[in-house]
Amino acid sequence: MKYYKKFIPEKWQVYAYEADGSQDDHIGEEMIPITVEEAKEIASAEKDHVALDILRAGSTERNWRWPPKAYQEAIGQIAVCSSSLEVLIRTAIWHVANLDSSVGRAFTGKARIGELCEMLKALIEIKAPHLKDDVAQITSQIKEAFTRRAIYIHQVWSVKDGLPAVGKLFIERYERLENLSPVSLSDMYKLADDMHAVEGRIMSQIIAPLLPQPERGSN
Repeated sequence: MKYYKKFIPEKWQVYAYEADGSQDDHIGEEMIPITVEEAKEIASAEKDHVALDILRAGSTERNWRWPPKAYQEAIGQIAVCSSSLEVLIRTAIWHVANLDSSVGRAFTGKARIGELCEMLKALIEIKAPHLKDDVAQITSQIKEAFTRRAIYIHQVWSVKDGLPAVGKLFIERYERLENLSPVSLSDMYKLADDMHAVEGRIMSQIIAPLLPQPERGSN
């Protein structure tokens, strides 16, 4: 690797690039070449706000290896489960409102998860008020699950104490990571399991009770 520094508001920022010249087109005229020792010294002074070089450099092979593969697989599982849950809550709305899928998509197609939850609660209040307590609990669980989902899907992956961690990336006057939190695989897979459990509750406590009941034959 070869290292450069660039002065941005209030501090020096270190940039790292491949030694083979494959990333030279990312090196700006205002960047100053420095030694490894100087790079470490600058990074050490800003250790609480260190952004990985993969966030600043162009696309490299390292981008495909971080976070570690096991964490990438967990992110994928969360994405799949959340997508399935979002489809099911839309289906529940169409079911309660007695809409077919084509008309239902016109109403719910661009709605966010919070809007979908409020829509379902409003429909249940009108169509099946006896289910409103169950629906209030379920929609609360959905919102909480998607809040947790945003941490793994939308925040920036970095390192804290040698462990994979996430934190928000703020781009205002300069880039910096804040509030890095280490991430455990068990927490990630628990979120996927919780989403799957909520799907079961939607099926058993909302959709199934509102299905037409078969007529009993006369004796």
